[in-house]
Amino acid sequence: MHADYACRHSGACCTAGWAIPVEPPALETITVRFASEPSIFRSGGPLPEGAAAMLNLAPDGACVFFDAAGGRMCRVHRDLGPASLPLACRQFPRVVLRDPRGTFISLSHYCPTAASLLASPDRLAIVTAPSSLTLDGAAEGLDARHALPPLLAPGLLMDLDGYDLWERRAIDVLSRADLTAASAIGAIADASRRLQDWTPAHGSLVAAVGREFTVAQPRQADEDLSADRARFATARASAPDDLRPSATDAGIERVWAQVAPWWTDVDRLARSYLAARLFGNWIAYHGQGLHAIVEYLRVCLSVLKIETARQQAGTAPRGSALSPWQTVTEAIRNSDLLLMHLSDPKELARRLG
Repeated sequence: MHADYACRHSGACCTAGWAIPVEPPALETITVRFASEPSIFRSGGPLPEGAAAMLNLAPDGACVFFDAAGGRMCRVHRDLGPASLPLACRQFPRVVLRDPRGTFISLSHYCPTAASLLASPDRLAIVTAPSSLTLDGAAEGLDARHALPPLLAPGLLMDLDGYDLWERRAIDVLSRADLTAASAIGAIADASRRLQDWTPAHGSLVAAVGREFTVAQPRQADEDLSADRARFATARASAPDDLRPSATDAGIERVWAQVAPWWTDVDRLARSYLAARLFGNWIAYHGQGLHAIVEYLRVCLSVLKIETARQQAGTAPRGSALSPWQTVTEAIRNSDLLLMHLSDPKELARRLG
């Protein structure tokens, strides 16, 4: 569903108010082209490692190079091409994992273009990324090429073939139209729970993964908004203090009663979102076993539900102008803002236990 991604200049990244570091090559190129413009870089303050400068922001919080009147485009991108962008701008919205198996790319759906791709009717599948997504091999993210494989359980490593099959089979489960998002997580949890009892004496891990997913039961927990609230709090607490979003989820039960009648209508969107967060996830390398990845999926779904209720509450005074799909799409954007951009993945993995 992400394979056809191309920037459509929505401007979400340019107007997010993020601090954007500029590496030396980009600094030189940008300085030469825009030498006549004052205040394109911030003055004073420490610089992140590897940065030669920081892009300045306009009074409205947008990047100084965002041209709202000229097609909502970045002037650096438009005038000099994407190769001249600062690294953070060029990489967005890619979420990248590199390990000995290769490079794995999903997208942050804070980008409205990426979020729109979740509505693809295609069956979820892992495909070879085009060069436009890999940035001709220059896409960067978590580099686990020299790390040990993910843990099966505390103290027991997986092998990469076993983990690769676990990830593929879990995505297959999320693609099943006969399962809800919650019951799909239940099936993945059921298979993973039994896998954590595996030892080499039981044969190959690959065979065990295939066997456990074949007999996995799609158990679905009862609706528990208190648990959703707690998981949202876990995600929120994993963000640094200065980036932590507000915790306004009061009245969630009342608002969820408005959402519940149509929630099943958007379940495919939720399952696609969970598959994107599962694929190439960083929790596998930061966490303490498969149970942490499963709990991460539960956190993603709970954050999505809380953000959907918030979105519903925000549109209700206007007569619920957004359709259910539009409401959930905006909720997915807000979910990834928290999970992909504000949250510290190492801290989140620690809190997942």
